[in-house]
Amino acid sequence: MTKTLTIGVLGAAKISPKALLQPALETDRVKVTVIAARDRSRAELQASEFGIDTVVDDYEAVLASDVDAIYNPLPINLHHEWTIRALRAGKHVLCEKPFASNVDEAKEMVAVGKETDRVLMEAFHWRYHPLADRIRELLRGGAIGRIEHVDATFTVPINAEDDVRQSYELSGGALMDLGCYPLQWARFVVDGEPTVTSATMVQGRPDVDVITDIDLSFEGGITGHIHTSMHADADRAAWLRVRGSTGTMTVVNPLAPHDGNSITVRSTKDGSEQIEEVGGHTTYRHQLEAFRDAVLDGAAILTGGRDAVATMRVIDAAYQAARLPRRGA
Repeated sequence: MTKTLTIGVLGAAKISPKALLQPALETDRVKVTVIAARDRSRAELQASEFGIDTVVDDYEAVLASDVDAIYNPLPINLHHEWTIRALRAGKHVLCEKPFASNVDEAKEMVAVGKETDRVLMEAFHWRYHPLADRIRELLRGGAIGRIEHVDATFTVPINAEDDVRQSYELSGGALMDLGCYPLQWARFVVDGEPTVTSATMVQGRPDVDVITDIDLSFEGGITGHIHTSMHADADRAAWLRVRGSTGTMTVVNPLAPHDGNSITVRSTKDGSEQIEEVGGHTTYRHQLEAFRDAVLDGAAILTGGRDAVATMRVIDAAYQAARLPRRGA
C-alpha cells in the first residue's frame, strides 16, 4: 500500500484552511489527522469542516501523536520554539513564513533539522507554482538580456486595531508578514544574495513598520528596490518588474498566480511585446505536493533551511538600516 503522509496542526490559524486543510483534501497521499488550538472550539470547527479525525487539548499532544509531520502556522514569535520541539519529537515540519523572528533563530532551527534528519520546509508557497519556473526559464533564456534592476511590491491594507501582524512582541511588521515575499522574489530572479544599502520604515505601533522601502545591491552591479505596506490606506497589489539590458519583464501576481497572473516581456530593441499566463493548481496545493514528496520520497525542496536563513539575514539587515530593532531582540 502506498504510504500516506499524516500531518498534525498547531493552532487554528486563519491561514490554515487555504494553506493546508483544503489542499490536503485534494492531494493524494496526504491526510491531516490531528489539531489543537488555544481555543479548542476553533480547532473543533476546523476539524469538523475539513474532516480532521482528532482534536487534542494542546500542542504537546499533537507532537506526541503518531503523525509524520507538523504544520506550524503559529504567530512568528512561536515558530522557533515549536518547530524545534516538533523536530526533536521526530516530526518533519512545514513552517509558515517568515521562518523565524531573526537569523539567529533560523540558524538554530536549521541546525536542529539537520541533527534530527527531518525535512524542514518554509511555506513560501508561490515558489512551487509553475509560474516561478517560467519566470526563471525566460530570464535564463535571455528574454531581457542581462539583469540590471529589480523592483518588487506587495501591499495589503490591514486594520491595526487587533491584528497580530502589527505586534512587535509577536514579531510583526510589514516586512515580516508581507515584505518577505517581494524580498524573496528579488533574490529568486537575480539568483543571488543582496546587501541592504538603505531602508526606510514608517512606524505604526512602536517598533512596528507599516510601510517599508528597501534598496538592495547584488553582485555584478545589479540593484533592487522592495516596497511593502500594510497601512490601512494601502492598495492591494503584488507585482515584480525586472529591467534588463535588452528589455523588461513585468509579472502580475507572483504571490497567488492561481487567482490570475501574467508575464509581460517587452523588448527595448524593437518594441515587441509578449504576454502569457501560466496555469496550475493553487500555490498551496503545489507546495503540499512538494512537502509530501520530500518526506515520503526524499525529493528536494526549494524553500529549505539555507534559503530561510538567507531571507532572515536580509530582513535583520533592513531593520538595522532603518534603525528599528530586529524581531525577537
